[in-house]
Amino acid sequence: MQKIVRIIKLFLGMLGMIFSIPFFSQVDQAPTVFAAGRQAFCPGNPVNIVTDFSITDPDDTTIDVFYIQISEGYEQGFDTLQLDVSLHPNILPVWDPSAGKLTLRGIGSQMLLTDLENAVKDVVFMTTAINIFSEKKFSLTIDDANYLPETGHFYRFISANGISWTDAKIAAETQFYYGRRGYLATLSSQIEADFAGKQASGAGWIGGSDADSPNVWKWVTGPETGTIFWNGGVNGSSPSFAFWNTGEPNNFNNSGEDYVHVTDPSTGTRGAWNDLPNAGGTGSYEAKGYIVEFGTPSDSPLNIVATTSIFIPQIVSSVNATICESGTATISATANEGQILWFDEAVAGDLVETGNTFTTPSLTNTTIYYVAASVNGCTTLPRTAVTVTVKPRPSIVSTTDDIVCSGTATLTATASQGEVFWYDSLVSTTPIFVGNSYVTLDLTSSTTYYVSANINGCETAIRTPVNAILDETIPDFEIPLNRYVLCEDIDSIVLQTRNPQGNYAYVWKKDDVTLSETSSSISVTSEGNYYVSAVSEAGCISDEKLIEVTKSSIATITKEDVIITDDANNNSIQVANPTLGIGEYEFSLDDEFGTYTDVGFFQNLSPGIHTLFIRDKLGCGVASYQFSILAYPKFFTPNGDGVNDFWTINGFDATFYTISKISIFDRFGKLIYQIEQNSQGWNGDYQGKKLPSNSYWFRVLLTDIHGFMIEKSGNFSLIR
Repeated sequence: MQKIVRIIKLFLGMLGMIFSIPFFSQVDQAPTVFAAGRQAFCPGNPVNIVTDFSITDPDDTTIDVFYIQISEGYEQGFDTLQLDVSLHPNILPVWDPSAGKLTLRGIGSQMLLTDLENAVKDVVFMTTAINIFSEKKFSLTIDDANYLPETGHFYRFISANGISWTDAKIAAETQFYYGRRGYLATLSSQIEADFAGKQASGAGWIGGSDADSPNVWKWVTGPETGTIFWNGGVNGSSPSFAFWNTGEPNNFNNSGEDYVHVTDPSTGTRGAWNDLPNAGGTGSYEAKGYIVEFGTPSDSPLNIVATTSIFIPQIVSSVNATICESGTATISATANEGQILWFDEAVAGDLVETGNTFTTPSLTNTTIYYVAASVNGCTTLPRTAVTVTVKPRPSIVSTTDDIVCSGTATLTATASQGEVFWYDSLVSTTPIFVGNSYVTLDLTSSTTYYVSANINGCETAIRTPVNAILDETIPDFEIPLNRYVLCEDIDSIVLQTRNPQGNYAYVWKKDDVTLSETSSSISVTSEGNYYVSAVSEAGCISDEKLIEVTKSSIATITKEDVIITDDANNNSIQVANPTLGIGEYEFSLDDEFGTYTDVGFFQNLSPGIHTLFIRDKLGCGVASYQFSILAYPKFFTPNGDGVNDFWTINGFDATFYTISKISIFDRFGKLIYQIEQNSQGWNGDYQGKKLPSNSYWFRVLLTDIHGFMIEKSGNFSLIR
């Protein structure tokens, strides 16, 4: 069925082409249309579209229809063309807002050419738009084809729902317009796309395709055949002009969308394009017809159309001015047409000058003038503001000198506004640098530079000196100690410098690592080799000085660290553990402030409580260890003479031994006596009777304050 329809369409197209060639009838000669007019338009007032108009026809005095179209600058919904029918009762005007076209027809019969001429002269343009910036152009023609003055071509939309691109191409090429063969339109500019696409009565095929080379879109119809206008898909690029709708071309679902169609007005941007397959799509993407373009570079002029225009007087550019403190200024403006008028107010006010430039009176404050263009009393609205800015003279608000040990100095200056200009003298005219920060050349001596502030040629009256000071003095300072001890029980120590001969910053390093501190003293928490050097204000650096930090600690001693020999001919104590801490230690017995020895061994000790003092040689403190020397008597004589009347353990101290059990037995193992902690000992009695001279046995169980337990047994003699 579709094939039959296509054949019918092609047949009808060919039939139209055959009968459009007048082989057997007299050729109707085309009339000649003339129109003049390029007028200024005052918003809110109607304006005639022509200042003169005529139409002549060698073989006719009447005409069926005449068309006037707003061909450029048309704003649908705002712009209209109107004719007062009361003045022209034989003319019927019909306005088409979608195409921006006014059609003139006769009432009941054809129009006399004289009636048409009078009517066209009375057609006026009206608009409700508030702001109009573009020129309006009008095409006046005897045919319904749309004429575009920019190209000199004619365009016609042919409605044909569902027609394929191939059939549309064939059908377009069968059409003629006063000898010009048609072709699917090639829209190569925005003006042409707007005119043919937006003002056509429907969407339709145009002559673009990438069927030969995918993603290489060319015009394949008319005189522009072979011209590439787009490379790629959605994110492609144009070497000339393209007007794809948003998201196009997309070759939707890889369906062979190789042909360009002006998108339905309901979808996306009006007049923009999308890609479709040869048969078109469905719904809003169904092919609605095609747009035929008539015109080639070789065509001779066709005088069936004339063009006029109106314009709004516009200020197209203006130049503000800036002055310093006070004075006159020259401001300027350019208009597209007419005379330039200068006012002192945005509305009404006084006219102060005419012409492209205006030299103001002397000003002390920023002042705004307003400029308009005027053509035959039609004046630009609103007026354009042109400003003369009066700026206060800038000043230098701050400067910073720089002192260096050698090399370059960095000087800074800040202006209240504008730029900072640097000079090498008070009177030099050429700045050596422009900017807030200036780095000098290598200094050989202290040098003074001069700065000023400058804005738009307005410079401070007096230059400000800025000094680059060269000071090669090497810093000098002392350290009170070159060796410190960091005791283990102290978190930190302070390393110090003293007697600086200037205002210095200090560089501290531990071994080869630079520390963050820059003050004259620092707190350290670890041992090592510390180095300090001083940096002068000018940046000169001293030699490094070494400070050694050694870690040490007070001794820690327990019962496991000593060997005590008692009840012997030579009672002694010996420090058996050489490592009592991280320090180096020396020893003293029973006198913390007495003489110390490097050897922890003391002998010939008397029975009793003794104290061993251990002193850290680096000064971290003195530790002490209390111990007891015991002696076990071999006999006693309880005869009441006050000598050896009691048997007890020599050196036993109840406060030192927290637990004690001293028992005495006879030779048969019978418990005779137990010595209490605070008693004098055993007096030789048993149950109130004096025991005879004999050998007796003892057993001692003691626990000292260190938790050390002593167990001892033996015998002794009772002598009476």
